[in-house]
Amino acid sequence: MSATLLIVDDVPENLTILGELLRNAGYRVRAANSGITALKYALLAPPPDLILLDLMMPEMDGHEVLLRLRENPQTADIPVIYVTAMDSSETETLCLEQGAADFISKPLIASVVLARVSNQLELKQVRSWLLDQNAFLESEVARRITEVQAVQDASDRAQAHLNHRMEMILNSTGEGIQGLDLNGKIDFVNPAAAMMLGYRPEELLGKDFHRTIHHNQNDQRECGVDHDCHLLSAVRSGGVLENYADHFYCKNRMRMPVEYSCMPLFENGKLQGAVIAWRDVSERNHYLEQIERKSNFDELTGLPNRNLLYDRLMQALERSRLEHQPLTILTLSLDRFKSINANLGRGAGDQALRVVTERLARLLTATDTLARVEGDEFILVTKADEREIIAYYAQPMLDAVHAPLWIDAHEIVLSASIGIATFPKDGCNAELLLRNATAAMTKIKVSGGQGFRFYAPEMNARALERLDLEADLRDAIKNGGLALHYQPQIDLRNGQIIGAEALARWPHPRRGWISPGDFIPLAEECGLIWALGAWVLRESCRQNKEWQQLGLPPITVAVNLSALQFTAGDVVELTAKTLRETGLAPEYLELEITESAAMSDMPAFITATQRLKGLSVSLSIDDFGTGFSSLSYLRQFHIDRLKIDQSFVRDIVHDPSSAAIITAIINLAHGLNLAAIAEGVETEAQLQFLRSHDCDEMQGYYFSRPLAASDFEVLLRSERLLVFPNETLAPQRTLLLVDDDPQIRLILDRLFSYEGYRVLVAGRGTNALELLALHDVDVVISDGDMPEMDGAELLRRISSMYPQTLRILLSGTLDPLLITRSVNQGEIFRFLTKPWKTAELREAVREAFRVVEERKSRLPSSRS
Repeated sequence: MSATLLIVDDVPENLTILGELLRNAGYRVRAANSGITALKYALLAPPPDLILLDLMMPEMDGHEVLLRLRENPQTADIPVIYVTAMDSSETETLCLEQGAADFISKPLIASVVLARVSNQLELKQVRSWLLDQNAFLESEVARRITEVQAVQDASDRAQAHLNHRMEMILNSTGEGIQGLDLNGKIDFVNPAAAMMLGYRPEELLGKDFHRTIHHNQNDQRECGVDHDCHLLSAVRSGGVLENYADHFYCKNRMRMPVEYSCMPLFENGKLQGAVIAWRDVSERNHYLEQIERKSNFDELTGLPNRNLLYDRLMQALERSRLEHQPLTILTLSLDRFKSINANLGRGAGDQALRVVTERLARLLTATDTLARVEGDEFILVTKADEREIIAYYAQPMLDAVHAPLWIDAHEIVLSASIGIATFPKDGCNAELLLRNATAAMTKIKVSGGQGFRFYAPEMNARALERLDLEADLRDAIKNGGLALHYQPQIDLRNGQIIGAEALARWPHPRRGWISPGDFIPLAEECGLIWALGAWVLRESCRQNKEWQQLGLPPITVAVNLSALQFTAGDVVELTAKTLRETGLAPEYLELEITESAAMSDMPAFITATQRLKGLSVSLSIDDFGTGFSSLSYLRQFHIDRLKIDQSFVRDIVHDPSSAAIITAIINLAHGLNLAAIAEGVETEAQLQFLRSHDCDEMQGYYFSRPLAASDFEVLLRSERLLVFPNETLAPQRTLLLVDDDPQIRLILDRLFSYEGYRVLVAGRGTNALELLALHDVDVVISDGDMPEMDGAELLRRISSMYPQTLRILLSGTLDPLLITRSVNQGEIFRFLTKPWKTAELREAVREAFRVVEERKSRLPSSRS
């Protein structure tokens, strides 16, 4: 039987972490969140074998808990390990003096906790065994004095076994442990210590610790004399050293950074030596060095980053002022560099940046600073004057960048734009110099690139114009200067409006209507995309809720998210907050993410979609087919729709390639249980093609342009349908809902009636069978837990009597084994748990009807 442990801590998170660790190790764990509770739990049967006790707790701290445990005969012998963040030697000494068996410092290390718990349990077991042996010896002494010696021998063997076990424990630990006598001689060393130092254990026994390990024989300045050694002084004086940073020397005389603790050893009150426990901290130190480097250097190129550049620029400006020397700033940006990432991948772009860095570095002097500040932008700080800057820097840098380079068998020729600003003519401080150099670089870039230009004051005029537009956009977002238009989305099976895409529009008070193609990129560049996206999300949810309150048919509103919104903030938290504030049910919100945004950081996108689906909102991939999707990742995305880009729809009638792509996307979507929606549908021919290839939904000017909110409200009130040319609407699909809860029947009836289904409802299984006899039902949704006849039995009967009817079970209480058997035997098409997610239920029903219609197209109906 596994040991029973009692863990005591007033912090729930600590109890959870420690309890999970110990349970996973096979122990039975009781958890108490206070000292009073711990005292009660200690008296429960079976009594705990070991108690892990937090020292600092309110009301009753660990000291008082241990004192009361020791006062009670029932708990006096239970070993106690203190667990605390107070790692001072005084605290540890006090705890041990009170009768604690051991002491574990926070933060906890799993291996240390498990080893010490195991050690104490083994020691307790051995002590119990010894107590039994002693009792046996006492009875035998009274009865058979002649066997005293034999019993003593048994006791000696048990002690030897205990010593052997203790030695095994010391030998198995991963930390280095060494015992020293008062002369500094090594009288014990565990295998881990010997191995880390490059010795065999027997090579170190009897050796002078200081001269063999602690003292670098090649450097007489380091602890060269024994009495100068702080470690030996602690050993001889009985001092304590805690987590002391130092260096030990291996057999090959390599220096190893270590952190050690030195604890004195006493026997009968007399100092005998000390135990040194230590660990190699080389990897930790290396990690800290990496962090320091990353804060000042670009990881890709190894150049200084913006942080270090600014420090060096400030120092260079100060020297230039004092020495009256020139100082020049060059800002270099690679022209059209994004095309490399787009066409060859980010790896190729990174390789190109490293090659460019190597070429530019060859042009520098020892006093120059070249930094990579972001993306494809570099900044050079040099003492050269205007004449030297052209001959030795600007033109050679352009030539170096323009030289061909080869990446993955592709020849790439880059160009660059360079802006130049000089101190003090073009600026008296770092910010002004960098800004003006960037303005000069922007001027040459918009002129076609591959050149350099010195700063001139008029260059700031266009920048000021852009700043004005940026300020106007910020004001429009803040003060309601933007508008939302809504383009209807149509179900291609019944022609009903099932949703709308919310599109931002900007009626500028002086410039008129500004195209989204102009102000959305501006918002992304100047950091307003998060505020803009938040406004669009909030306003579209508010408007949709208002339409529902007016009694209009509920629809789903789709809102676009850009890649930058994913990096600018927590989209999931923003969505949850918006839904709470507007009161809109999550099933009436859809978030559209562009394919490029999804593919830019696929693991992060997968995680984000998982969290968003946890809110029960719908998700779609916008402009699908325009990027380079990885199908291996697509199947991991938690999405509901693929949105076919209008560039394919535009040429669908005349371009066989576009037609083939759209057909493939529709089939891919249905294969993944997703809906396919086409945007940009403008002609009857396009509509007919999409319907003939089973596209689920569409939007475009063929039905309606984007409408202002008031006009869209009129459209919803009109209940206008998309009329399909030269054919009647598809036969109505019949759905039977079975649930004994009238409220659930009402909710499901409303949901699927708006979807365009013919909905039948029943409150009991017998009523459902009567309806099935009267109507041609395609799909049945049944609750699992109903009186008289439960859902599983009802669907079993339907499977037997109406095999062509697909069956969906909704339940949260049925036996999982029964459900598995029913699914395997074909009695249930899909099983969903309560409470259900509306989007998931809606898609399951759509999938069921797709299967029904596919069967009907292949075989004649077996129903009369």
